[in-house]
Amino acid sequence: MKDRLERFVRDNREDFDSYEPSKALWKKIETEVAQQQPKSKPLNGKIVNLGRVQWRMSIAAGIALILTVGYGSITYMQMPNDITGLSLPPAYRSAYGKELVQFTSLVEQKREELKALEKEDPQLYHQFDAELQALDKNYQNLKNELPQNPNPEELLKAMVQNLNMQIDLLNQQLQIIQKIKNMKDGKIKTMV
Repeated sequence: MKDRLERFVRDNREDFDSYEPSKALWKKIETEVAQQQPKSKPLNGKIVNLGRVQWRMSIAAGIALILTVGYGSITYMQMPNDITGLSLPPAYRSAYGKELVQFTSLVEQKREELKALEKEDPQLYHQFDAELQALDKNYQNLKNELPQNPNPEELLKAMVQNLNMQIDLLNQQLQIIQKIKNMKDGKIKTMV
């Protein structure tokens, strides 16, 4: 279908190019557009030209957009090299910096959830914490190697992978805690 249309347009191109709308048609369109858009409107007793107001508003919006983009760019450029305690080269800052910040904050959030278990079941909490400490120690070693490593990208990938593993482990631990709570709640309800 598309090929037939393209062939038709190609074969009849001269007919399309030779036809131009009459000047009377353009005048009619201009008149209708002018009638549909009022030139001025009273505003607080004054007649205001809407074309000028819209033009000024467009300029103001453009300036606001330019200022916002400029401020964002300057803020981004002044972002410290030290993201989550890492001195990242500029080439890797945007690629891995956001990911590392996001995953690190997620790990911290889930650790806080896990910390609530410490009062209820200290033995289980310490067992879970020991598993997390092993992963965190590995992460810290990778982090310490980063400034001296000639291939920081591979190291950053390993760090992101380590944080993913920590998040997975924390999710599993939190699921176990939830199952234990559900079992305790079930026993309490059956006793009553």
